[in-house]
Amino acid sequence: MNPSDFVQFLQSPAGTAFLGEFTPRRFARGQMVSMPGGAVNSVFIVRSGRLRIYLADEQRELTLAFLEPGTLFTTHTPTFVMAVEPTELSLIETRHFTACLARAPAAVGAIMRTLGTLLGSTIAIVENLAFRDARQRLAHFLLDSARRRGSVAADQGGGWVVPLRMSLTDIALLLGSRRQTVSAVLGEMQRDGLVRRQGRQQLFIPDLARLEAWLREGAARDAAREARETSAARQTAVARAP
Repeated sequence: MNPSDFVQFLQSPAGTAFLGEFTPRRFARGQMVSMPGGAVNSVFIVRSGRLRIYLADEQRELTLAFLEPGTLFTTHTPTFVMAVEPTELSLIETRHFTACLARAPAAVGAIMRTLGTLLGSTIAIVENLAFRDARQRLAHFLLDSARRRGSVAADQGGGWVVPLRMSLTDIALLLGSRRQTVSAVLGEMQRDGLVRRQGRQQLFIPDLARLEAWLREGAARDAAREARETSAARQTAVARAP
């Protein structure tokens, strides 16, 4: 279930009754919604705008997700939650949330599917950071975005239209890369005809299979290069051995 499906539920009579238990609140761009160790634990639903979920210490930050309208989250996590654009939330204290669900059983399935989607996205981000380089991360991100939120472009002879509300800076944060790196790799993909920008918030992917093949070829080249470097290092070590 994607967030837009949950939005449709919230706009139904059952969803309106469910939201009646929540308190609306607005946040300005850059305003913190919650931080680790906060005094109040709340569950919230994003009604409009966008939030960034991230971990941080004194030296670096790790972006875990961007929450868009129709997403549910909780402040009871060791994460920072910040509005990256003007945002409206519906909040309820965690201690009241269980009773709220009991009075709105129709909401349970929708919420579980929404949380499952968020968890899957977060796992994909961690997998990207742990096992892939910048080029592979961006390709996987675009393929995943097309499958989750894209639509077939019948009026363009096929291919996929992918909504992309995030800026290059946001994508770089999500992929653990620099903005310049993301821009360079995206430019390479455009030159190869793999993707095409359509305005500021939309991409067109002519052929998902071709993008997947490009990704596999790049991964094979990287693996071959790593194997050569490992072999050369071993040979050097043997030659230097007494």
